[in-house]
Amino acid sequence: MGGVPAAIAHYQENTTPTVIVLESESPAEELLGEIDQLAEVCDAGTNVLVIGNANDIMLYRELTRRGVADYLVKPFEPRQLFDAVSGVCFDPDAPPMGKMFAFIGARGGAGSSTVAHNVAFELTEQFEEDVVVIDMDLDFGTAALAFNLEATQGVHSALSDPDRLDDVLLERFLLEYSEKLSLLASPAKLDHNVPIMLEALEKLLELVKRRAGFVVVDLPHRWAPWVERVLIEADEVCITSMLDLASLRDAKNLIDELKKTRGESAPTRLVINHEGAYRRTELSAKDFESAVETKPAAVIPHDAVLFGNAANNGQLLSEVNAKHKAREAIRALALEISGRQPGAAKRAGGSLFSRLLGTKPKPARRQAAQQA
Repeated sequence: MGGVPAAIAHYQENTTPTVIVLESESPAEELLGEIDQLAEVCDAGTNVLVIGNANDIMLYRELTRRGVADYLVKPFEPRQLFDAVSGVCFDPDAPPMGKMFAFIGARGGAGSSTVAHNVAFELTEQFEEDVVVIDMDLDFGTAALAFNLEATQGVHSALSDPDRLDDVLLERFLLEYSEKLSLLASPAKLDHNVPIMLEALEKLLELVKRRAGFVVVDLPHRWAPWVERVLIEADEVCITSMLDLASLRDAKNLIDELKKTRGESAPTRLVINHEGAYRRTELSAKDFESAVETKPAAVIPHDAVLFGNAANNGQLLSEVNAKHKAREAIRALALEISGRQPGAAKRAGGSLFSRLLGTKPKPARRQAAQQA
């Protein structure tokens, strides 16, 4: 508290950090003078972001001429501040970060997890990139079942001791589905009482994004600070909904809230799932689109046999029927959120640790585990 004058007084006696974010309501001339005084107590390499009221291009130019990294005008969305700090902290020599896609259901049972798991598989099919699925539903997660793998440790282990978490330990927690697709599973047990702390989750996501070109986060249907953080920071957000009134209400609430936090430049995508499951009573996709004011990125038709066989046999939709319209809709969604076209240039895959050691790729697919 106290704005620029308080920062000047504090950093006369303390080392300045990598980034300082200052909020000031001072007039332009006074603010420029304060920034000049702050520069005298800043260590080399310190980046300063300023938040102010004046939407003045001349003030912006003067601030940047004085070395200010960025200037944000109030009001702004949290995503804008996140992007500004990320831009300042960008290291061109650091390993590239993967794109993160967050999937959440408008209501429980909408099929968000099924969409997320199949999108992850389609990403590996279309691009030569490592893909990691993170199942964040610690109590009732289904990712391990969907990929027919046995989860002994995973997200709960990674979050329980974040101080020890590094690339080497992360490799131990990952379940391998194929050479390019790995899973950070949930225990799906009620005796794992691991609180999700923001700092631990941030570290985990950063490690995974440095390992994989695409990261698919399967979020549970709940609202908590850590869920909101993932939704704000994700490159793409997909809300899966069915065509009923309660889903319409909750999808609209989520989309409206994320418009405020992510901003108009990072829109939220709407996925309509199980279209036609209740033909006589369900809302039409067009009416749904009109009510939530968002055009669906994908409309996935219902097929009880297709989805039932996939769920009960631990298979993906493409393994049950590769030519089904539902599979084609999910494939198109994966291509859309990727922002790429198949065959585009890819960066080198594999973890940082494996690339440094020059280890060979792992076998194409682990033997499927029997599920209880």
